[in-house]
Amino acid sequence: MATLIFGLLWSICAWAKLPDNLSLIAVFGTIGFGLMAVAEFFVQSIEHLAAKLSHESNYYWSAFVLIIIVTANFRQDLMNYLLLFSGLLLIRWVMVGSVRALFGCNV
Repeated sequence: MATLIFGLLWSICAWAKLPDNLSLIAVFGTIGFGLMAVAEFFVQSIEHLAAKLSHESNYYWSAFVLIIIVTANFRQDLMNYLLLFSGLLLIRWVMVGSVRALFGCNV
């Protein structure tokens, strides 16, 4: 939702004469929230797949880490993207863990 709002603000800034600072905030907001939405979608997909197949998700996360390690060894040009995506997943888990800790959710 936030990605769409920042994207709409970005397109309005490009269409109308609005301050450059507002346009910069819209660009960073769109990119930041968009990347976080992709990370959230990825995590939910892995968790849903594990639940659907009645497996623990730890195996899927281990396979994901193995794929990242192998890809990083064979394709060094993708290293920055792999680090960015891994960093986004870590940020997402810190945010979710903080919200769960604040509201006392044990799920």
